[in-house]
Amino acid sequence: MKIVFALASLATLAACAAPGTVGLTADQLETDRYYVTERRRLPIDFPQVQQNLFRHAAVCHETYTFEMVPNESVFGRVVYRPTPGAGWEDSVVLSLTLLHNRTVNVKAYSYRPGQMDRVHQMLTAMMKPDACTVDNSWENKLDVGD
Repeated sequence: MKIVFALASLATLAACAAPGTVGLTADQLETDRYYVTERRRLPIDFPQVQQNLFRHAAVCHETYTFEMVPNESVFGRVVYRPTPGAGWEDSVVLSLTLLHNRTVNVKAYSYRPGQMDRVHQMLTAMMKPDACTVDNSWENKLDVGD
């Protein structure tokens, strides 16, 4: 009887550890553990981010979602989901903070390793919406001389 119970417990634990069953929330993803990179003081505000993502989707047929953090006016996210129903463990998130001078700080997060190319694609969509390949000509324009 103990063996049956042990095997059943082991099977339950294995199912919980299976890929795709992580069940992360956005707040759990946006932690130092899953941090990828960041950019400071991008010369863009939330309405421009949303407009640029719409333009990028129309031009390049690649969709990213802009969403505001609930009950917060200075925090937003740009989210890449490989499929419409993908959970946070399969998503790449650009966490946005709107600064007083109408610029944005960005921190990128991903549960899955090796997502730097996707982050660069997302930043390009946000900053250069007509570019369908990575274009970093906008990088760090306001950080020069700091």
